[in-house]
Amino acid sequence: MTAERRLRAVEASLTPTQLVLRWLDEAHAFGDLESYVRSQLAESSFEGPLDRLAREAVSGARANLRGKRPEVVDAAISSALRETVFRFDLVMRILVTTHDLLEREGLIQAVLSAHLALLTSEGRAERRRDTAYPERFATLRSLLLFRVAEVGAAQEARAAVETRYLGGHTALFPDAVAAWDEQVRNTETLTDVACRLAELDGVPPAEPPDHPEAGAARITELVADLVEPAKTTTLEKLGEGARAQGIAISWLRPKLMNAHVTPPAPRSAVARLDRGPFTPPTTLHKERDPT
Repeated sequence: MTAERRLRAVEASLTPTQLVLRWLDEAHAFGDLESYVRSQLAESSFEGPLDRLAREAVSGARANLRGKRPEVVDAAISSALRETVFRFDLVMRILVTTHDLLEREGLIQAVLSAHLALLTSEGRAERRRDTAYPERFATLRSLLLFRVAEVGAAQEARAAVETRYLGGHTALFPDAVAAWDEQVRNTETLTDVACRLAELDGVPPAEPPDHPEAGAARITELVADLVEPAKTTTLEKLGEGARAQGIAISWLRPKLMNAHVTPPAPRSAVARLDRGPFTPPTTLHKERDPT
């Protein structure tokens, strides 16, 4: 067996998760998303990552079932294609939501940091004479504690999704991982400073949450915010619009009832990766194994 044939045999044995993880390893080697996208667009014969993954998924499914009945082969191809495209779309969803969250948290931190500086600009004696100061500081502390909880919930939700669908492999590029870690540290540090100042200024301690289970519920909600849109996008690409609509409605209904809908993410380098209409290789489903 030649090296090329051995390589094809190995590729044919890869699961949808393994195909996506191999692509992620190749992409992450560039360090950041922008560098990876530029390298892809610079290729003379550019094949989008999703098209490549879909082609490999279909080829692998067919090779593994050589000689089987056509309906068995078609079902396996459809399943492999759906699982592969979903994982790609899930990675895209994680990249976009993390980018948006980092931008939002940076702005929120700047605002809350400035508010903290204004509240503590006078001496401690003057602050203690201000009867409204304890309430204002307690409100600021509550906002900071909420941001810590929100960042932690987002991190746990992403980790849960990556564990279930990506074998525990992070979807984030190395620069995004570093940016996330830095933002977590900054948020926690600012909150620790505020809590310490509140203690020194005699501000009453923060009250424990009314519903301890709210944290777990928030993580569940954030998991759905990653997974359900990715499912919807995948089904739309594969021509299963009715199923996509059902999933989207089920995901959005509770948000609409609470009058809270997450705004759409801006198009960026992620959008350029997934640009243009994706045409699933449906013609491959109809081919019959020559053997």
